[in-house]
Amino acid sequence: MQKDPFLQNQKDLEDNPLKFEGFNSRLIAVILDGLIVGIPIAGATLYNLLVLKSFWCFVLITTVSIAYKPLMEGFYGATLGKMSMGMRVVDYDGHKINAPQAILRSVFTIAQALVTLPVYFFIFQDKSLMEMTDYFKMSEELGTSYPMLGLISGISFFIMFVEMITLLTDPPYWRSLHDRIAKTYVVES
Repeated sequence: MQKDPFLQNQKDLEDNPLKFEGFNSRLIAVILDGLIVGIPIAGATLYNLLVLKSFWCFVLITTVSIAYKPLMEGFYGATLGKMSMGMRVVDYDGHKINAPQAILRSVFTIAQALVTLPVYFFIFQDKSLMEMTDYFKMSEELGTSYPMLGLISGISFFIMFVEMITLLTDPPYWRSLHDRIAKTYVVES
């Protein structure tokens, strides 16, 4: 096995060999999480924007969406998507990750939500937007009236692209940027 320059105790890893999960299985786990958690969150957000029109409900939905991954990985070692694929997240010594590592693995999602939240505060104060009930008209108006959302989306897409390139260029460990930040691996359960 190739030596990992980030691993402090290579002997522990040799004594307890890990099977690192690659791009395809991790992609499937992300898609499963999107189906299991992402679709209900998107539905609740859409319902809130078009019907409830409550900023505080938006804050609650955002909190649930950003807390899902760190809580699941911190308590159970995996999200529902990873669990269904037989994966778990471990530290560089092959042990269960701690709370700071679980949070660091979601640092980009948390940062995006925190930057977007103030923008949505103003969106929910915009009476003309809150009178709309057509999602497509509202989306068009959001893009025109709040170009900051497009900038945030562009930066998020760029980060996702860098994450994917980082993951694809790191065999056999298959660490993405957030794995490196948190000093974690995704391995077979």
